[in-house]
Amino acid sequence: MKQTAAVERQVRLARLLNLLSYLSQHPGRSPMEIARDIGTDAEQVKSDLAMLHLSGVGNGPGEMIDLEHSWKEVIVIDDQGLSRPLRLTPTEANTLLLLLDSFETMPGLLNQAALSSAAEKLRTAIGNPAVLDAESDRSSQGSVTDVLQTGMQKGVQVLVTYFSPSSDSLRARQLTGIKFFHQGGHTYFNALEAGEKKSFRIDRIREAQLTTSPAERVENGVPFNGSDPFGFDATNVAMLLVSPDATWLADYWEIEIGKPTDDGRIQATMVYGSEDWLIRFCLSQGDRIELVGPPKLAAEARRRAFAALEALE
Repeated sequence: MKQTAAVERQVRLARLLNLLSYLSQHPGRSPMEIARDIGTDAEQVKSDLAMLHLSGVGNGPGEMIDLEHSWKEVIVIDDQGLSRPLRLTPTEANTLLLLLDSFETMPGLLNQAALSSAAEKLRTAIGNPAVLDAESDRSSQGSVTDVLQTGMQKGVQVLVTYFSPSSDSLRARQLTGIKFFHQGGHTYFNALEAGEKKSFRIDRIREAQLTTSPAERVENGVPFNGSDPFGFDATNVAMLLVSPDATWLADYWEIEIGKPTDDGRIQATMVYGSEDWLIRFCLSQGDRIELVGPPKLAAEARRRAFAALEALE
């Protein structure tokens, strides 16, 4: 299977760091000799050297990796200390350990074992065991995220049991995974369900299993915005009619209350990102909210409402 762009970037980063350490220990080697020793080709070595040159934590003197390279030899002038073991103060080590522990609860990592191993080595080096005031539940969430990650890697759909707080119910959903992302203290699984992009909170997925169905084709659409993954900054505006005793919803959702109508209900507007989410939100409010615009979405909301009533008869 072709590597994703994210995987390719991580593989190249590891190769660049290993190359820098090798160069510091073997000065004067040519790109062809380097390629032979590290198991790649000379063109790749030259490309990696060009990327390493003048890269670093800043743009000023002493903040960038400096080297001279030609087809004859490669000489490292300043490796920014990346060829030596890192020495941490106790405070720095504890801070790094805290960061690693938080990463262990996040899905999408390529090598969870390597992360756990690094954290364990830090704990050993620190010496004094930390006092745990919280412990993440890796047993359940870990198995779920492993299945979701495997589904994306194998290119197959996954069948999950998902809890919906709006309906207080569990529902089976067949998904094609796209990516994981972290927002507001929670990790989400961005996926396709019946061709539509949706996001699912990991801690609400009770079970997950692989299927034999091939993954749906992910069409290139609106680029993913990590700062606004749910489209809350979208410019789509819905027209609503809100019951007078339900205006409190404006305290919890992006609803702008307007003027009252002749039947006592209140006009309101609401910014939304996902059309399907808007319809489900309005239907979940029962008679507190009526979706009146855009007309296409209002018609779809009525269709779903009538279909639900017919199913009860």
